[in-house]
Amino acid sequence: MGRSASLFGLLGILFLAFGFVGAALVEQPLGDWYVVLNLLAGAGLLIAYVSFGFGDFRTLLGRRSTRYGAGAFVYTILFIALVIGGNYLSYRHHHRWDLTEAGVYTLAPQSKKVAESLQNDLQMTAFVEGGQDPQLESLLESYQYAGPHVKFRLVDPDKEPTLVDQMKITALRSLHLQYGNESFVVTNPTEEAITNGVIRVTGTTKRVIYFTEGHGEADLQNQQDAKGYANAKLALEQENYTVKSIVALDQIPDDANVVVIAGPERPLSPEEIATLDGWLKRGGRVFLMVGPREGGEALTKFLADWGAKLGNDIVIDREVRLFEGPSLGTKPLAKIYGAHPITQGFQDYTTYPETRTVEPDAAGKKGLQATSLVKTAASSRALTKVDELFTKGTATIDDSDRKGPLSVAVAVEAKLADMGLPAPQSGDGKKAPQEARLVVFGTERFAANQQLAQFRLNGDLFLNAIGWLVGQEELVSVRSGSVRASRAEMTPAQARQLFYLSILIVPQLLIATGIAVWWRRKSR
Repeated sequence: MGRSASLFGLLGILFLAFGFVGAALVEQPLGDWYVVLNLLAGAGLLIAYVSFGFGDFRTLLGRRSTRYGAGAFVYTILFIALVIGGNYLSYRHHHRWDLTEAGVYTLAPQSKKVAESLQNDLQMTAFVEGGQDPQLESLLESYQYAGPHVKFRLVDPDKEPTLVDQMKITALRSLHLQYGNESFVVTNPTEEAITNGVIRVTGTTKRVIYFTEGHGEADLQNQQDAKGYANAKLALEQENYTVKSIVALDQIPDDANVVVIAGPERPLSPEEIATLDGWLKRGGRVFLMVGPREGGEALTKFLADWGAKLGNDIVIDREVRLFEGPSLGTKPLAKIYGAHPITQGFQDYTTYPETRTVEPDAAGKKGLQATSLVKTAASSRALTKVDELFTKGTATIDDSDRKGPLSVAVAVEAKLADMGLPAPQSGDGKKAPQEARLVVFGTERFAANQQLAQFRLNGDLFLNAIGWLVGQEELVSVRSGSVRASRAEMTPAQARQLFYLSILIVPQLLIATGIAVWWRRKSR
């Protein structure tokens, strides 16, 4: 019985040790079954040891084998202490690695830049059913990790009705953003919607984007028109831009940051082209989308002078249609992107319906730097029989038609001083721009309502082009996309069971088993 009593003493110490460790880790130790069970079992085993085997245990402590076993036990306790200390340090100074297949816990580059650039505290208040939403909480934690000024909390609207009224919440699963005196409510918060909301409340000055009218350009208001630009206008407004229209280009408004000309079916007048040219020479920013047979020769010459060459052609490429097999069509896909901030990080396909070629043409022109943004596949062709294709619906391919890859978009940066132009003067005391920027696409339909609804990356490309033109390179990036989450959702009870099993029960069983095996061998 003496030997067993000594074993009772060792196990009693083990149970008490894990009981105290559990009491330090759980919120309510006296109401926790694991803590109570270990403390009672440890106390009981120690009482049994004192009753039956104190003398034997004292003799045992003098043996060399016991000292070795005690040393191993101390090392085990030290190892557990190191694990606990490591977890504490990681909690205070943590770093996250996203090992999920689809990058579930990784924000888009734009979202990271927005969170990192915050100068003051941004308070996010999420109103969700029951005050719990693991998916939204994980997303908000990603923002908090990216930006130290981001604070968030989840609120049960039934428990705080006063706060609901104060923040003007009208629907469940809404996120209230507060930055200084500015506030905004995001309904059905996704990463894209949250980032757009943050941009809206943190924007000190709104950039103004003017779309021209009067030349047959795309409609800005009609969302039902597949070729319209209502979705593009909405996307710009969500990123804190102000969108306006301008009919006559005889003078560029003083508050204009970018002038967009989207698909001018009728030629611009020489006076309008002179206005655009003069505005660029003063550091202006122009976004031109000119499809086949659009714009007129004067516009083509104007763009050539600024480093962008419009082709008198239309790009065709192979298409695969259901039940028809492969054929040539006028909606080429592209996956070849130039090295430029507008297309940085682009890896997927974008589409360019009815596009002409646009090539960089800045060689020998001082101060101009032109970059091809997008090129079509090697299987594409630049068909020169444009009129035949539009009138008959079909056209023959000649050997003279250029083969792909073909450039369909160009970005131009013009250093005004290097061009020999006088430095622009600013009348409002602000620093005048020392460079002009120009973006030219061979089709306006790449950012039309239909394409933005079907090809998410087309919208990113359009917004990135605007961001680069206004000089907001810090916001130019691939925006968030819909990803398939590889996650395991657990209830609070399941999470608690996993904690006990991995942190407490398994290590305790291993140590207890080791003590029993060691004791049995030494007792033979």
